[in-house]
Amino acid sequence: MISVLNRKRIIYAFLIIWILSVNIWIYYYKQEASITSFEDKLNDDSNVFDTPKQSGEEVKSEEIINNLLVQLYQIQFGVKDLKKVKSHSTNYDEIFKNHEINGLLKKLNFQQRCDLYFNNLYIKDINWKLNPNKDFFLESRHSFEFESFRKEKTNQVKETIAKEKNIAKDDVKLDEEFENKIKNLYKEFWLKTMDSEQGMMDYVTHLKIFNKCYITGDNTPQMVKTDKFIKNQQNFIDTTTTLQKFIKPFQYSSNELKSNLDSFTSCLDLERRLYPWLSFSYPVYQRWNGETLYSPPNMKKYIKHQEPFQPTNNDAHNGKGGSKFPNSKLTNNKNCFLNQFKNKMNSKGIVLSIGDAHVEDTVNFIHLLRALNNHYPIEIVYYDSLSEESKAKLVHAAQDQFSALPQLFNKVSQFFPDDYLDENDGGLPKQELWFVNAYNVIHDDFKHKFKGFSNKFIATMFNSFEEFILVDADTIPVQNMNFFFNLKGYKSKGAYFFKDRSAPEFRPLSDATFFKKLTPSIIDNLMFDIPLLTDHTFNLDFFQGMGHLMESGLVAIDRNLHFNSILMMIQLNFFKPVLQRVYGDKEIFWLGFAINGDEGYTFNKYFAASIGEETPANDRLKPDGNPSISREVCGAHPGHINGEDGKSLAWFNSGFKFCGQYDKTDFKADFDKKQHLKHLKSIEEMKIFYQNPLILKNAVIPPFKNKLETYCDNIVNEPNRGWVMQSYCNQYLWCAYSSIGGATREGTDNTQVGQFIEFDKRSTDLFAYYGDIWVGNE
Repeated sequence: MISVLNRKRIIYAFLIIWILSVNIWIYYYKQEASITSFEDKLNDDSNVFDTPKQSGEEVKSEEIINNLLVQLYQIQFGVKDLKKVKSHSTNYDEIFKNHEINGLLKKLNFQQRCDLYFNNLYIKDINWKLNPNKDFFLESRHSFEFESFRKEKTNQVKETIAKEKNIAKDDVKLDEEFENKIKNLYKEFWLKTMDSEQGMMDYVTHLKIFNKCYITGDNTPQMVKTDKFIKNQQNFIDTTTTLQKFIKPFQYSSNELKSNLDSFTSCLDLERRLYPWLSFSYPVYQRWNGETLYSPPNMKKYIKHQEPFQPTNNDAHNGKGGSKFPNSKLTNNKNCFLNQFKNKMNSKGIVLSIGDAHVEDTVNFIHLLRALNNHYPIEIVYYDSLSEESKAKLVHAAQDQFSALPQLFNKVSQFFPDDYLDENDGGLPKQELWFVNAYNVIHDDFKHKFKGFSNKFIATMFNSFEEFILVDADTIPVQNMNFFFNLKGYKSKGAYFFKDRSAPEFRPLSDATFFKKLTPSIIDNLMFDIPLLTDHTFNLDFFQGMGHLMESGLVAIDRNLHFNSILMMIQLNFFKPVLQRVYGDKEIFWLGFAINGDEGYTFNKYFAASIGEETPANDRLKPDGNPSISREVCGAHPGHINGEDGKSLAWFNSGFKFCGQYDKTDFKADFDKKQHLKHLKSIEEMKIFYQNPLILKNAVIPPFKNKLETYCDNIVNEPNRGWVMQSYCNQYLWCAYSSIGGATREGTDNTQVGQFIEFDKRSTDLFAYYGDIWVGNE
């Protein structure tokens, strides 16, 4: 009988022969390849122009993917490329013109691969550098298919022909001349778009590799994992004896040998080329009492409580900078600036990015933190300016005696620990407050790139904490901040994000393909162990066409694990084709992770809820007088339900007043509508109601299946979608429904059911207390 071992050898040999046969067929059967499309699949009739053959360099890199050893490696180690979009850095083309992938992988260790990659950039262009001001091309994100493009450009082409022939535009015929002009215009658009995409792919790949090689290369967990990766890879090559005769020994090319890497004296030359927007100066850190530091403070000198110094991931905390900086001729074995900054991070804390316009909300937020018994330090990161008057208000909010508590405190005092009130003045706990001036961190040539919401990325990068919770000024946590650091999803992944409303707003699928294109390639994985993305990312609703996925009013990140992903966020903020596809900063957080090949993040299980009070059933009777099956909650505050228990409220945004747009509201118009808030009997009553704290009793998470089943038209007068924007509160009010759909004209039933939540009395009492603290009620 054939032994099990021999049977395995026979099967393995057969597999090798089969793959080798396939690769020989591929090698001799070369065919024209179309330019990579943004769309998952272009219609046959949209490929209307002859596409050029791939260059020799492109064919070379495609052959790498079809390389026999590479395919065996993917099978052996379970490596799968799920993005289904061909893309890689053109720098690999330069490398593999001179080197066989098999010999390179067998010979070079990790750091040698790093140096080889960047040495080839110098060889190709001695003046190479990344330029954050580069205006990458994106004419229209909705016109990638030919028919869409044709429709959009018909008038333009007609006008061109009319001008050439000196005739009226309406007299231009849609003949062969017209079609040829449209096709040529489309070809020009397509080639420019593909070139722009390739430029961005090169840009982010250079960063991914540099960051892993030279910024976090001294983190012990990464170094151990990388060494194991190289060892397993090279052992696999050594033990695959069938392939030994195909492996050509690695030798440096003549140009690589001529490039004198010994001439580099530090990391600065390389780092400046990749991060020209940095000044390579630290922010200025100023404590509430005026003490000023010019590098990140060691918080252990200022805080008595131990909570901020209990790392979530001990291995990542202890391993940060725990190994010798990688040996590299390109850096002369010296640390880079960003590496040094990374190693100075310490403790846990809370971070805000504000200007003078946000001070009142921030004062209220600090008061709320005191009521929540917060012991984490707070850093206010500012970029443009923060006046001394604003700083003084914030210091008073953090440090003044706060003993005049709302009457509701007597109702909830039992829920707080014995040391809740300060032993000296009987007030709420004082807060450790710092101001971080990040203005000089940015090079003067690029200060204009950091305006508005971009300041949040500066705060994400240049706060001093290892682990932080980043919040907006109008964010309202209703749990102690320790709650967020203790979420299971955060503890397992080191990053926790919350979802936005599942409102029926969608994006073209070409957006998803564009972002997939920027994610790591199979060659990134083979060369540098940069992970390929899995269904953890690709199954997100964003990739199915959802317009908004993330709400960024509160995020929790462990920078010991995700430092490089934060750097990637900042880079994405420079790309016009990225900014045109997202709203503000929201999606850039998780996209920075994904494009970096980092799936160490957890999204909260639930989309945002509408929170407040349920609309009385009698206020929304159907035309036949019967009550609605669905239940309605209308509010101006997206609320976030704890994904781990499905019933408790974690936080919400837009402040604690019922209407955060009070100063911009037309009260007469709102009152005269008589569609909602029917219990209010006068304009004055409405004004008071809008200014008072939001009453929190209920929450509705509307049902959401997918993009195609968002609308559920029915004949029983039930809501046909989960969210409906209303014109109240300066159009910030949304109504959400616990169920949608019902009986249809076709005789079917398309009912979808979401969640209706009733908060318990303990929670509603605490919410009322926190609301009075935030608003300033007695």
